[in-house]
Amino acid sequence: MSTSNKHGGLKLFLALLSALTAESSLLSHEGHRPLPARGMEIDLEHEQILLTKAARDTLDVQTVELVPQRITQMITTYGTIAAPWDHHALITSQLSGRIVQLHVRAGETVRAGQVVAELEAQELEQLQLDLRTAQIASELSKQLAASTERATRTGAIPGASYIQAQAKLSQDLAAIDVLVARWNALQLPHAMLEAILANPHQDHEQRLLLRSPIDGVIRHMDLAIGKIVGTTEHLLEVIDLSKVWLRIDVLEKDLARVRPGGKIDLVLSATPAESMEGVIDQIDPYLDPRTQSGTVWATLYNPLSIDQRPRLLPGMTGRVHIHADSPESGLVVPMASVVRSGAERFVLVEEEQTASASTYRKRVVSLGQRSGDGWELLGGELVPGDRLLTQGSHQLGSFFSKGVLKLSRDGARDVNLDIQPAAIQSIASTLAIDGVLEVPPSHRGTVSTQLDGTLARILVDRGAQLKRGDVIAELMSQDFLTLQLELLSAEIALQQQQTSVENYRLAREGISERQLWEAESELNRTRSQRDTLRSKLKMVGLADSQMDELVRTRQVLPFLPLRAPIDGRLVAFYQYLGSVIQSDEILFEIHDSTRAWVQGYLSEMDVPQIHQRQHVRVRLVAAPDDVINGTIVSAPQAATNDTRTHVVWIELTQPPTIPLTHNMFASVTIETGGGTTGLAVPRQAIVAEGTRSYVFVQKEDQAFERRAVVTGVSNDRWVHVLDGLDVGQAVAVRGARALQSGYAALK
Repeated sequence: MSTSNKHGGLKLFLALLSALTAESSLLSHEGHRPLPARGMEIDLEHEQILLTKAARDTLDVQTVELVPQRITQMITTYGTIAAPWDHHALITSQLSGRIVQLHVRAGETVRAGQVVAELEAQELEQLQLDLRTAQIASELSKQLAASTERATRTGAIPGASYIQAQAKLSQDLAAIDVLVARWNALQLPHAMLEAILANPHQDHEQRLLLRSPIDGVIRHMDLAIGKIVGTTEHLLEVIDLSKVWLRIDVLEKDLARVRPGGKIDLVLSATPAESMEGVIDQIDPYLDPRTQSGTVWATLYNPLSIDQRPRLLPGMTGRVHIHADSPESGLVVPMASVVRSGAERFVLVEEEQTASASTYRKRVVSLGQRSGDGWELLGGELVPGDRLLTQGSHQLGSFFSKGVLKLSRDGARDVNLDIQPAAIQSIASTLAIDGVLEVPPSHRGTVSTQLDGTLARILVDRGAQLKRGDVIAELMSQDFLTLQLELLSAEIALQQQQTSVENYRLAREGISERQLWEAESELNRTRSQRDTLRSKLKMVGLADSQMDELVRTRQVLPFLPLRAPIDGRLVAFYQYLGSVIQSDEILFEIHDSTRAWVQGYLSEMDVPQIHQRQHVRVRLVAAPDDVINGTIVSAPQAATNDTRTHVVWIELTQPPTIPLTHNMFASVTIETGGGTTGLAVPRQAIVAEGTRSYVFVQKEDQAFERRAVVTGVSNDRWVHVLDGLDVGQAVAVRGARALQSGYAALK
């Protein structure tokens, strides 16, 4: 308590005594002895106090009703507004060409599918020419096949000529199918395709149309009429701010208290007088190794102002309050009601109030976590509806100070008290080192592509739980389209050649063995080419069933699927829709945290003490009270070049109480061999004050005595006591720090 608060309380209490002493008459109250002249009666035996109306008025006592409410903890941190993956897109061209028309400008609102620009492309002109040529060739092949069939029937020409004419017709028709598939893959107008095939002798003007992939606003454009553009250039940027994400940085030690569905309050630096509410929808299973913080996500919706300008813009920052709520409601005791007496905490409950006097009774309470302006009630004889004294509680509570360090049952529960007898204990020699939790490489996966392209679709959300083989994104790739068209051509050619070989074998007249051998050789070459193309497509992510469907329908897939290589959760993504992706570029990272190792760091002097299968105890910074057992699976091999430290790998043999996250800090205790035996207490029983150590010994009357001790050998669990304690004496283990605070208050 500050000096000013102490003086204020003293003045108020002196004013109370002065006012009450001036009363000339004694009041009586049913069930109590007549009040003394000072207007206050204290019953220490029953822990009860009675105040007259004058005393109440002088102290200005106030009470509050105890009601159930949600238990809330507040975590204060900072956040940044970001555009969602599917609300931010870059527009690129599938073909190189020259811009001939622009339909939008920066700042303009567009719809998904709306044409934003047109360009002329030589490749598009060549595709149209190839279609016209193939259509003309197929018409000629149809005429030749028909005339050859008639001549073969009359015996004017050998049967081989008819077989060859039929094969040529099939090849020309297959070429049209491949070109049509290419046309459709570029999303060119179907009406124009039909016009070309219906009248191949007429030239048709065709442009490549660039369309917006999403609804939004043109944020940036790098275009001009006549500009030559390539397939790797980002030409326009579109952003939809109707929905935004709030990326919240949370320290490692606080992450365990954050849950999806928890409420947040955001106060932007740009509008400090306004507060916005949101809900946590995702927690990334990954820690940033630079800041040692995790990422928590919330979704916010942009309220539009009168001029339709969004208020939440990507890049804006602000202060975030996270409500770490418990799933159930409980009772919360106001901080102003709580009075400390030694290591105990109690409140004064108003049991009766009349016009002339009020009665208050002391109730020891067990309190949990901080919740807003109060404490969670864990135990004590309080029920909903009780009225707790707030104003005046500390002045009146001072009359119930025990003057000794002693705990009631609820007080012991409040400090989580645990009493254990001092005993003879062998303390093993240990080595304490720092470590970092790491998901092993076998349980980490990255998603990349072997083909260049642009990101067309994102099919997952942040932190998504994935199965191996799940499609998580799709890429628009000209190389992928080319591979499919080559496979389609090879499959069609294979079917034609199989038919030709069968016809050659049936038509013995006019067919030489050399013709048959050449046809069979070409068939085998085409089959090998087909198999190679199927292997390539399977390698880049296409399933056998998809390739079979491609051959059956002769419709190429517009997008290359990107699949999850392992089971796990998505932990990182680095691009936007429409981003140009280079081959082997990492797009996604996936972690399976069901198995994790700890990487420990040793000095050169400690290396001789380490061997495989050695038992260790691991404590995570995020859950320091949770002791996780493990074993060393890899002994040190060589020192790192930069820090001259050695690395040891530890496998956890039991699951922790909190989710594991890559890059978590840990402290590691390694048992290195036999130790010494002697009188010992658990490490948490020792309370340090300066250079001296103390324990709290419980006496026969249940009061605690702080006793100075001399300590010896220790590890992470036990401490040898060389002097100041006897075997069997009851020592406070858990709750020792609370007893130290109570002891200081009594002094």
